[in-house]
Amino acid sequence: MRIAEAAARAAIPATTLRYYETVGLLRPGREANGYRNYDEAALARLAFIETAKHLDLSLPEIAVLLPVVEAETCTQVRDAVHPRLLDRLGEVDRHLAALVSLRARLVAATRQVAACPDSNRTCRSECAMVAEGGLTPA
Repeated sequence: MRIAEAAARAAIPATTLRYYETVGLLRPGREANGYRNYDEAALARLAFIETAKHLDLSLPEIAVLLPVVEAETCTQVRDAVHPRLLDRLGEVDRHLAALVSLRARLVAATRQVAACPDSNRTCRSECAMVAEGGLTPA
């Protein structure tokens, strides 16, 4: 099938298919006239790529996993994919912890700013979220 049909079936823009070819994730055949020719295996490859992207795996990580997924046993696929998913999960947990900490600091700062009195005078430091000795702690 040509690129337009492959793109429609995979629900991916044709420009993305061309990009995947450029970075080595896809290797479509070529017709005599130079048109790309995608087969069912390319669609399966695209499905894996998109699934892995939704799990926030990078394209280089996906490139490493593709040959394993396409040619190895379930055990080998599991052994290749599972550690990468655990690494990604650890990264997400670290980001979540950082966001929870940031949220706590924002809540404290919001309360501090909301408690500032109405005044026509120059603002005092606590209204600017600054305590003696630096930023207000979380």
